[in-house]
Amino acid sequence: MHHPRFASLFLLIIITSGNAAAQAWNDDIDFTIRSTRTLDSDGAETGLNSYELIREFGGPNPIESPDLYSLNHPEVEHIYEDFDEEVGNHFAFTSHRDIDRDRNRYQTTDRQRNEIKTYASSEDAVKGYENETMVFSWKFKIDDGMEVSKRFSHFFQLKAVGGNDSQPIVTISGAEHSGRDTIEVRHSSDESGSYLDHYPLDNITGEWLEVYTRANFAEEGNLRLIVKRLSDDEVILDVDESHLDMWRGTEPEHFVRPKWGIYRSLADAENLRAEEEIVRFANFEVMKLEPTP
Repeated sequence: MHHPRFASLFLLIIITSGNAAAQAWNDDIDFTIRSTRTLDSDGAETGLNSYELIREFGGPNPIESPDLYSLNHPEVEHIYEDFDEEVGNHFAFTSHRDIDRDRNRYQTTDRQRNEIKTYASSEDAVKGYENETMVFSWKFKIDDGMEVSKRFSHFFQLKAVGGNDSQPIVTISGAEHSGRDTIEVRHSSDESGSYLDHYPLDNITGEWLEVYTRANFAEEGNLRLIVKRLSDDEVILDVDESHLDMWRGTEPEHFVRPKWGIYRSLADAENLRAEEEIVRFANFEVMKLEPTP
């Protein structure tokens, strides 16, 4: 299917080569960059605040944060700008086990979220339509000591909007397995789910990670996902999958969107700490590509 506004979007964009960027990530693909959008913190003391910056990137309502809902946790700002020597200005996402809920659904007590996303009112440059190829890159750090659920603690999602969209297509998640916390890449198809790679969580908490994700949104799509530890460039997650079910839509307006933040199950809350948890994010970039035949 072809999105009706797709052609007009490309008329406004300068085309540049993506070969060097792909090779730097050990991604064996040649492509032309059709569009690039970024989201960066501009510092806690200057410029726009965190929510204004996120809205400039994602549209009027891209934030699902507990303080934006009067029946949730409005007393505490859950996404704020911070600084450290390694990456500089960045966004800090917080979560509070015993207080935060899922948006304004206060009756929903088995999960909580503090996420940003793109959605229907976001510009086309940050949404993936059928057969499009996109790259999502960013940095993030899970603060020391964070505990994760036996069910799910998502830090990134590629989520369908339209069609069979109940489950995310791809996630980077934390989960406990056999008493060991891990960070892992999960994929969900129409029929089943699978784990594509995993790594011990305690080996990377307190460390900045850098992520490169290239996704082709098709029923026989592909996924190249690489996560490096910033301090030593060690690759801790490495996924290279083709003929992968990466599409759920049934209509031209259906799309796939990225989501970043903390979205976690409370079904086994005893496995989570009561203390405030923080996951930090920096340097979001979203590109649309035209692969070279």
